[in-house]
Amino acid sequence: MADRDDEVMSVLARSISATYSLLVDVCDALPVPITLPTDRHIPATNAVPAIQRVAALAEDQPMGEMQEAQLYTGCIHLLAAIDLYALCAARYEDTRAEGIGANLLYADEALKSLLIWLLANAG
Repeated sequence: MADRDDEVMSVLARSISATYSLLVDVCDALPVPITLPTDRHIPATNAVPAIQRVAALAEDQPMGEMQEAQLYTGCIHLLAAIDLYALCAARYEDTRAEGIGANLLYADEALKSLLIWLLANAG
């Protein structure tokens, strides 16, 4: 069972990294770009404050309310996934792992929709 749990945690860690990379792309495409740390393996201690900063700045971006909400939603779900990951690393529970996955799905959906809108409305 421990091998399976380790594999799930590994997949979830890669998924968190992929969602963070998506957020980096979104932040680069914002009307007022926000630079995030982009080290290959950024520690959560650096990523979390950066994501929190983006969430706080979402309403200051010159774009519509829907787009602001997408940015904020992507950030808060990514932060929730990171928090659940830390709990799951301390004591693995299937429900926590599933919660991480669910939060990442919501974050990805919001951020991908926003990125499409940003790229379509660039210029």
